[in-house]
Amino acid sequence: MMPASLWTIVIFSAVFALASSAVVTDWPSLEFHFKVKRNSMNVHGQSDFFMFANPVVSTDGNRVLYDVFSTISDGRTVYNYSLINGVGFSSISSLDNTVAPSINCLDSELGKLPPINAIVNALNGATVVSSTGNTLIECPSGELFKVTVNGFDFALCASDSSGFTLQGGDMDVEVKDLDSPVDIQKPTNPKQHCEAVAKPSSIAPIGESLLTGQPVLNATRNLKAAFDFSFKGWSSCSCKSTPRPCIFIHGMGVDEELPGNLDNYTDYWGDHLPDHAPCCSSLQFAHLNTVNNTWTNVEQQEKVCNRALIVSDTSTDRTISDTIVVTHSMGNLMFAGALANGRCSLDSSSTWVALAAPMKGSMCSDFVQESCAGETNIVWEKIGNITGRCPATTALKSLAYQGGNHTTDELDAAYTAAQEVYKNNVYAAMCSEWYSGIPSKYQAEFWALGTMVPHKSRKNDGMVEFQSCAIGIPDSEFDDSWKSRFYKTRLNHYDMEFLTGDSLLNGEKMPLKWFECLL
Repeated sequence: MMPASLWTIVIFSAVFALASSAVVTDWPSLEFHFKVKRNSMNVHGQSDFFMFANPVVSTDGNRVLYDVFSTISDGRTVYNYSLINGVGFSSISSLDNTVAPSINCLDSELGKLPPINAIVNALNGATVVSSTGNTLIECPSGELFKVTVNGFDFALCASDSSGFTLQGGDMDVEVKDLDSPVDIQKPTNPKQHCEAVAKPSSIAPIGESLLTGQPVLNATRNLKAAFDFSFKGWSSCSCKSTPRPCIFIHGMGVDEELPGNLDNYTDYWGDHLPDHAPCCSSLQFAHLNTVNNTWTNVEQQEKVCNRALIVSDTSTDRTISDTIVVTHSMGNLMFAGALANGRCSLDSSSTWVALAAPMKGSMCSDFVQESCAGETNIVWEKIGNITGRCPATTALKSLAYQGGNHTTDELDAAYTAAQEVYKNNVYAAMCSEWYSGIPSKYQAEFWALGTMVPHKSRKNDGMVEFQSCAIGIPDSEFDDSWKSRFYKTRLNHYDMEFLTGDSLLNGEKMPLKWFECLL
């Protein structure tokens, strides 16, 4: 990948107007070279990429905010990211000019990319380390520090006056001073007003030394006493329980039933799971018609049971044993309904992992039904690929919100029965309290769903509210860390199918790391 900015300026000259931020000349601009260690965290397929940063220092010299720029290509599309005055932008352009360039706001400092200003702020808390307890850390001729970025620990090695390195469990970073500032370009025509997502950091002596190439040792005298530490999870997680066969049961939107289970189903579940499921001795995927069937349908629930029963040799005719059952979206209701109606049972040797469960239904169902009846105005181009267009599908109608205008007493009772089973049998759950998600081709559609649909709560993944997914589970059980069994995320509904991998340095957006380290 070409690290210089000239190539990008040429490509985006028709999209961006040059608007370089003022740069304080005695602070060098920086080159950040990232090397990602987990393929689920690759950025647009790239594990090796560069970011460039210009410092903007306050007049009193006490605060700094970096303008940031990066460009990444997957061979067909160029993704351009910039952060100017704390406001983040992304743009997409095809290399053959077949797609018109587009510009969007970013809801966090740099979306899927590492947050440079968070790294800068973490340098202020660098602490001298006597040893790491980890032989993988290299710092043969420099001073070693520990820094923590958004809850993730790094070993910082400051070996000379021209930069430093950060070594972590998920990625390594090499930071170098640049001889001159980088031309960082500001979008001229974003689709909407973009809010600031980064703010200036106060400057501590150690931070200033690292960022400006001054001798670091002089700045360490006032730091905390040295201590030993080692990185937890330096390498990928291993299975802490007994490996068992895994069955993945999908949600709404699949219009074809296939006999038996599949060995892979990447269109729905993405292609990361085989490398991030250490407790799965095998992976099998159901493929049912979830467009023309309701989740309460007797035959559909029987098929869900049959798909789960056949993956383990120890399962009996009606009891699912020694199996890890992973359910997404409406798949949770189909499975819970099957258990509630006695169509099969879950043995204590099995584990149920729930993802984005609409246990009270979804207001998207009510919204689409009312829109198709002409009761609301809707722009189908924004959400139709997710919800389907008129008329509302049979499956979507069956997800009418419990107690709402489009449900029935019978459906409400089915919800209540499914919720009881869910509460008593789910071992772990991943739910979302915000639909911002990880940058992807469908991210904007979930932003539209999150804002257009009259959800009962602002805490939702675009399709399903947090309170619907977490029903029966005490809120105190949830945490926004991937280490939590009950994971409160800021992912959208599709992100929780593991489609987009994991975010970098954002513990609220790491679905695969959560699943890998869960059991």
